[in-house]
Amino acid sequence: MARLFLSLYITIISAVFAIFFAIDYMASNYYYNVEREEIRKSVESYTGLFDKIYQLGGPEQMLESMRRAFDAEEMLMLEVTDPEIINHPQFKHKSTFVKSNFFEGYNVYVHAINDKYYEIVPDENSQGWQAEKKLGNIYLFGFFMTVALILGSWVYFLHRKLKVLELSAIKISNGDFSTRVSEKYNHKVGGLNAAFNKMAVRIEQLIASHQRLTNAVAHELRTPIFRLRCQAELLEYGSSEEDHKHYIAGIEEDLSELDLLVNEMLSFARMERNEELFVLEPQALQPWLANHHAILQRSCKKSFAIGLGPEIICRFDSRLLLRALSNLVRNADIHAKKRIQITHYLEDDNVVICVEDDGLGIAVHERDRIFEPFERLDDARTRESGGHGLGLSIVRAIIQQHHGKILISQSKLGGACISLYLPLSTQ
Repeated sequence: MARLFLSLYITIISAVFAIFFAIDYMASNYYYNVEREEIRKSVESYTGLFDKIYQLGGPEQMLESMRRAFDAEEMLMLEVTDPEIINHPQFKHKSTFVKSNFFEGYNVYVHAINDKYYEIVPDENSQGWQAEKKLGNIYLFGFFMTVALILGSWVYFLHRKLKVLELSAIKISNGDFSTRVSEKYNHKVGGLNAAFNKMAVRIEQLIASHQRLTNAVAHELRTPIFRLRCQAELLEYGSSEEDHKHYIAGIEEDLSELDLLVNEMLSFARMERNEELFVLEPQALQPWLANHHAILQRSCKKSFAIGLGPEIICRFDSRLLLRALSNLVRNADIHAKKRIQITHYLEDDNVVICVEDDGLGIAVHERDRIFEPFERLDDARTRESGGHGLGLSIVRAIIQQHHGKILISQSKLGGACISLYLPLSTQ
């Protein structure tokens, strides 16, 4: 990581230098015309005076006056013999010519009345120009040193913050899924710390869920496999045709149970990975419930009814919502005494679908636990009651895909009321 930040630091410093020189170059060549014109006019005023001196005192007196004037300005006057300068187009109309130089500033050229050409340059050995040069170097050095120190400090502290994230990521990769990073202001790297912690929590939950799932699957498979083995042995030693039919029927039931368990596990795994096909379509909820009344009725043996509610058009996946309601109705049928009903209503920005029964209800401390995979309120499970503890987990996953939530409360019928909240604002 140190190499990364070193390259970042060098890149930023190089970019600052490049921008600085680019601005200076563009300004010198395109935007300082006014300054060049001021310099040209100032030099022309001198040359006009020198022309008068030439007319009154001759060329020697003019040259002496020019040298004295430029000496006072700490400038040198050098005669130019370069044809490129002498034949420059600007000398055809003007007696002075100012040329920008990127590194040295301006070059001033004068076409004097004696038909000679002179270059006016700073006297770099003079005290004034030496002081100005040193001061300019100090300003330039101070500017880049300040930028370098500020950027160096910023890169250093950013490196320290990201180093903590790197070490935390290494801990997670080594199996320490409880690792978290500080979200305090002086430790934050934008929203990266919060995102890292959310990722760590999710990874820890998934690992724990997969461990529980693996253990539960092993437990769930043990019983039907054991029954299959026993019935296969009994089938081998069975004496009558009636016994054979009985054992074969038991084997078929156990195989069906295994098939159902595998299908539920695969479906739950797809839900966990968000791989289930999910299509939102706008539909009127009341007619939709009425059209699926018969299908939901087949999920239970008790008295089943769908209550009337407000006319609501919302977006949901018909197949997945039907599966969620079927699982809830099937679960309610296990615990209900006589009645199961579905109602719906609007609450704030949510459409709420309730599945209620007249059973014993669900204790408050167990309401969160029942949505965990392979969790049951009673440990005993018979073939008549059915279920592997995945139905409600699948319901929760379906509602999460709809960006909704599930709440459990006491039903007016006396049993449990499981409410599915589907937000209207995100549909």
